[in-house]
Amino acid sequence: MNTFSRTLTIVRKLAPRVLKYRDIRNRIIEGKEVSETELEREARLFTDALISLGPTFIKFGQVLSVRADVLPDSYLRELQRLQDEVPPAPFEEVKTYAEEAGVQLTDKVIAAASLGQVHIGYFQGQIVAVKVNRPRVEEILRTDIKIMKRLLPFLRLIFDSSFVESIKIVVDLFSKRIFDELDYTKEAFYHDKIQEELKDFNVKIPKIVKATKKVLIMEYLPGYKITSDEALRNNDRRALAWRVFKVFMVPLFEEKYFHADPHPGNISVDENGSLILYDFGMVGSIDPETRIKLVRLYLSLSRGDAIMVVNVLDQLGAIQPFANRDVLVKGFDLMIRQAKGEVEQIELEDFNRLASQAFYKFPLRLPEKLALYLRMSGVLEGTCKMIDPDFDFVQNTVRLMQEEGLARLALIDELSDYFRTANNAIKASMLRKGEPSRKRSKKWIGSLIIAISLPLYFFTNDAYLAILLSILGLSITLSLP
Repeated sequence: MNTFSRTLTIVRKLAPRVLKYRDIRNRIIEGKEVSETELEREARLFTDALISLGPTFIKFGQVLSVRADVLPDSYLRELQRLQDEVPPAPFEEVKTYAEEAGVQLTDKVIAAASLGQVHIGYFQGQIVAVKVNRPRVEEILRTDIKIMKRLLPFLRLIFDSSFVESIKIVVDLFSKRIFDELDYTKEAFYHDKIQEELKDFNVKIPKIVKATKKVLIMEYLPGYKITSDEALRNNDRRALAWRVFKVFMVPLFEEKYFHADPHPGNISVDENGSLILYDFGMVGSIDPETRIKLVRLYLSLSRGDAIMVVNVLDQLGAIQPFANRDVLVKGFDLMIRQAKGEVEQIELEDFNRLASQAFYKFPLRLPEKLALYLRMSGVLEGTCKMIDPDFDFVQNTVRLMQEEGLARLALIDELSDYFRTANNAIKASMLRKGEPSRKRSKKWIGSLIIAISLPLYFFTNDAYLAILLSILGLSITLSLP
């Protein structure tokens, strides 16, 4: 591939969209009105440009589709179609890889993605599903990524430093991880791990027959697409949506790995009602501490506690060091009340819009450890709503947390925060300069009240009472001499 001509092609197709987006971004930051029609039109043109540039930019667009700190909500929604609108590579160009692995490929394409595609094939006399790399995809990726890094410094002439730093992080992480998805031996590894995690669920996963770096041969396990008329006609919609939700969310909150790509094309149901999962190329992992913080974030949002939302985001590393936390609390409080209206729960669609607005307008940063989760949860919510239009993601998340005992762990973590804050306040009071006060400090009273809140919760199982008691104790600690 000629690097110079490829660079000209990339600049020619993306420059008009980048310049237009600069204008949109500046107007949003300045508080000027930008019509939704204009946003949707530009988002569509930007997405079309990425599709026309091939696999590297299609995949990069998929990564950007969860970066609410980089793009506004209209762009994020439009970029979601990159999951489906990917044309397959010509059959003659991919069958060579399959032949090298000893499999006979047919021209019937089951699925097409940015980096590979799946065909029906035959291996040792058995019908199989064959996933194969797109032709020359590694060469294309290396060339395009090199060009992207060369063009990146020019963005400093166009955008503010905050945007440039965010996009630089995205490009760096993209360039480090993208080549792992080309290696199907790694996908086979994650396939086996998730299969073990889901052994107690009524779920089928195609067996791996053979895996090489460029070809993955699997058991052919057909079913009805989870959103198809056949699947919805033969199953209770509400129960089916809940089962799909649990299959993806339980590993996220309780296991080491989670399937991060729950779009309808990766989920089927057979004639007996068993779920079938496909495609383990996108798998994520969240450490236990981050899991608990996520649970706390959901619970804080569900009860409209803007202070705790900011506190948890701070602990997750999502707030810039220079940010004014008081301003953030006021902003989140306003947006939560606007999103909730007269109802008690926030729909995930509203939450995603709220999160996008927050990351885009406030001095926040989207931690890489959360990017894949946010993408997964957004896709999963869309899939569940296609199955059951009345599906409430936040309500079902809180239900799952309660069933799995996660809410209790989150409350303990929250009470520990209160205790640490009170304890630190007491220690700080001991560092005051000048003559020591002759009066004995009474801050221990607040700490005692906070300490009492934990056993109170276990005896009464009343989370709100325990939290209110902790807040009272913290207030006393901070106010007493």
